[in-house]
Amino acid sequence: MKSKIAFYLVKFPAFAISLFFVFTIIAAIIYPGSIREGIGFESDSYSFTHNFLSELGTFTINSDETNPFAIKEDNTPSMLLFNGSLLLIGFTIVMFYLYFEKLFVFAGDSLSALKNAKISKPLGVLAGILYAGVGLVPHDLHFGWHVFFANGAFLTLLFLCIFHALAVYKSEFIPNKYALGYVLFIVFLAIYLVIIFFGPQIGPGAIYTESDLILQVVAQKIIVLIFIFSILYQVWGIRSFLNKS
Repeated sequence: MKSKIAFYLVKFPAFAISLFFVFTIIAAIIYPGSIREGIGFESDSYSFTHNFLSELGTFTINSDETNPFAIKEDNTPSMLLFNGSLLLIGFTIVMFYLYFEKLFVFAGDSLSALKNAKISKPLGVLAGILYAGVGLVPHDLHFGWHVFFANGAFLTLLFLCIFHALAVYKSEFIPNKYALGYVLFIVFLAIYLVIIFFGPQIGPGAIYTESDLILQVVAQKIIVLIFIFSILYQVWGIRSFLNKS
C-alpha cells in the first residue's frame, strides 16, 4: 500500500508536472503567432501577456478572429503537445485524490483528517475530469464547452483545496505548514475566480481593451503557476512523511 501511495502522491505528480512544463514550453516556442485586430495586436510568436494558455491547444491560430482574411494557420504540433499534457494533468489529479484518503488511512490518522480527505476524493476526481475536458475540447472546437470545463475546473478546485487543507491541518502526522501552503493558494484562487467571473470577458465577438486582455491572460498564468508549486509543496510534504514512516 505504501508503494502505491508514494507512486500516485509523489512520483507520478512530479513526473506529470515536469512533463507539462516541458511540453508547454515547446508548444509555446513552436506556436506560429497570432493577431488581435480589435486591439491592434500582432505577433509572430507566442505572447506571455496576450495569449491564453488554451490558445496553445487550438487547431488553428486566430480562431477567434471574425475577419475572413485573418490567417488561420495550422497549429497541430502545439495543440497535440499542450492538450496531451493537460490530459495527463487531469489523470494525475484524479489518481492523486483517489489515493489521498489512503494516505491518512495508512498513517492511522485522526477521524477529522480522514473525513476531510474522504470529501476531497470526489471533488478531486471531478476537478481532474474537468481539467482533462479543457484539453479534450479546444476552444476553437466548441468555445462554450471549453469555457465550461475551464471555469468549472477552477471553481471545483477552490472547494477541493479547502477540504485538502483541512485534512492536512487536522492530521496528527503532517506538519501544519503544508496546510498553510494550500490556504495561501486558496486566497489567490478566490481572487482569480472573481477576475474570470466578474472581470472583463474575452472571447469571440466580445469587445475588450488591451488592458482587459492582459489582465485575464496574466492572471491565468499566475494562478496556474501558483497551483503547480502548491501541488509540488504538498508532494514534498507527503514524501517527507512517507520517508519517516
